[in-house]
Amino acid sequence: MGRKTYELLKDATALDDYRVAVVFVNGERGIFDCRPYLSTGYYKPLNDPALFKRVNVSYGWLNWPGDIDIGADDVWADAVRS
Repeated sequence: MGRKTYELLKDATALDDYRVAVVFVNGERGIFDCRPYLSTGYYKPLNDPALFKRVNVSYGWLNWPGDIDIGADDVWADAVRS
């Protein structure tokens, strides 16, 4: 069995310009840019700023109403951590 190479999310807050401030369960923080996802069919509803701002964390993943989610592995790989 392979070793997990990412951390689950603990908290998320929508920022301007379709970015999300994230906190991982290990305490690391970062900024995740969702703009590359917004042109894909599944994620197109997130172009609505009101919907985008409703981001939350569910089971360690970014989640929005309408069963839209982004896995913790993608967030971990692409977030600019501080």
